[in-house]
Amino acid sequence: MKKTVAIITSDPESINYEIIKKAIFFFNKKNKNKYLFIGSKKLFFKHVIKNKNLRNINIIDVKWKNKKNKSNYLKKSFEIFFNLYKKKKVNALINLPLNKKNFFGTKFHGVTEFLSNKYKCSGNETMLLYSSLFSVSPITTHIKIKDISKKINKKKIINNFKNIYLFYKKIIKINNPKIGILGLNPHNAIDLNEVTEERNIIYPAIKNLKKKYKKNIFGPISPDVSFLVREQKKINSLIGIYHDQVLTSFKYINKYSAINITLGLPFLRVSPDHGVAKNIVGKNKANPDSFLYALEFFEKYHDAL
Repeated sequence: MKKTVAIITSDPESINYEIIKKAIFFFNKKNKNKYLFIGSKKLFFKHVIKNKNLRNINIIDVKWKNKKNKSNYLKKSFEIFFNLYKKKKVNALINLPLNKKNFFGTKFHGVTEFLSNKYKCSGNETMLLYSSLFSVSPITTHIKIKDISKKINKKKIINNFKNIYLFYKKIIKINNPKIGILGLNPHNAIDLNEVTEERNIIYPAIKNLKKKYKKNIFGPISPDVSFLVREQKKINSLIGIYHDQVLTSFKYINKYSAINITLGLPFLRVSPDHGVAKNIVGKNKANPDSFLYALEFFEKYHDAL
C-alpha cells in the first residue's frame, strides 16, 4: 500500500526550488510512496516546471505574495500539513530549509522544537543527524554555549538514547544498535576536582541506562576521541551534549549524504541537512543530494511509515 509523504517547499528566498528542480527526475520514477508538495504553485511553475506539465507532481497551493508575507506563508504551509495529518491523508513530512529566525523569532529554536510543541511532546523530541554510516544527536540544539550546562539533564540524555535505540531497532532494523554518549568537558573532566556535569548528570544517566541496555551503550566517551572510538567500536550513533560537538565532524565526513530527522513525534519528520543558502540563490550552485537522500530514505523505509 502506498503511503503519502508531504513536502513543504518552505522558504521562497532560498535554494529550495533549485534543489527540487535538480531532483525532479525522482518523481517520474516508479516509487513506493506518493509525494505531495505544499507550497506556491506560482513559484513552482516559475522555477521548477516552466511548461506547467506536472505529470506525477501533486501540489497544494499556498499563495505567495512577497517577503513581507513570508511568516504567514510558512505558517499556512505547516497548517495545511497539520490538517492533512489529522485527517490521515499524509503519513510523514519533509520540510525543505527555512530561515528559523524569520519564522519563529525567539519562540522556538528550530523546526524540531516547533513540531514537538505542536504535538505536545516538548522535552521528548530528539534531533538526529542520520547517514547510512552512522548518526549523531545533540542533547541541546540551537542555544548559546554559555547556556549548555543549565539545559542538560539526566532525563533528556535517557530520552534521546531510548528514541535513537527504538529508531534503529524498529525502522532501520538493527536489533542491537550501539550508542555512545559523550562527556561535556575535555577528557570527561578527569583532571577537574570540582563538581562537574559528568559526575552530576552524564555518569548517572549512563548508569541508569546500563541496567537495561548493557552492551548497547558506551560512555561517557571523551569528546576529543569520540569519532575514533565510534569507528573502532562500530557505534551506530553518538549522542553529544551540544550541537557543534557532534555536528561538525559528522557534516565533514558525510557532506550531503545525510538528513536531519526528528524523533519522538507521532510521525517521521525529515529535512535536508543544510540551510537556505541565501548567498547562492539563483546561481545554479545548489546541491540536491541531501534532499534526494531524504526521498530515498522514505523509499527504503516505506514499511515503517
